[in-house]
Amino acid sequence: MRKRDDQKKNLILKTTTTLMAKQGINGVSMSMIAKASGIPQATIYVYFRSKEELLKELYKYVIQHNCDYIMNDLDLTGDIKECFRRYYWRMVDYFRHYPSEFQVYEQFMSSTMGKSLVLDNVTDLFQPMYAFVERGQQEGIIKQELHPIVVLSYFSLLAANIEKGKLFWGNRADDLVYQIIFDTSWDAVTIHK
Repeated sequence: MRKRDDQKKNLILKTTTTLMAKQGINGVSMSMIAKASGIPQATIYVYFRSKEELLKELYKYVIQHNCDYIMNDLDLTGDIKECFRRYYWRMVDYFRHYPSEFQVYEQFMSSTMGKSLVLDNVTDLFQPMYAFVERGQQEGIIKQELHPIVVLSYFSLLAANIEKGKLFWGNRADDLVYQIIFDTSWDAVTIHK
């Protein structure tokens, strides 16, 4: 059995990301990945037994990279609003710097194939983000009745839709638009005294 090389595995995942962003989940074959990556198809099967296994790994890879990028240098012990602001702008930066990953994530989220890829422990990746939401709730800043994923969705879904408009239709939004989204989202999830 061949020894696995992490660089080769990452190249396969990155190549698949690029192809899926252009072709869609169903439009990418193992032979296309082999040709685009320069890695023989038989070698790809050393790393991934099937396309479904490759897609499952790709989904984990994209989510992990997204979470790592957003959480980088995020001080979860600081001011709650500042923590949310940092989280939000890191997320917007991720959308802007990794458009192919963003497109792949969106494809997984909206496809029947993506729904069939049951991932173990994927919610564990979001725990640090949930933690600062729960801290905000404990401090009486964030509305108690909102589940952490709902709170985070106020910020992420609006920003993601703006980015989708940019990617798919060429719409443009400057930082002022994103600031308005942040302010509106913050207002929606916080307790007003």
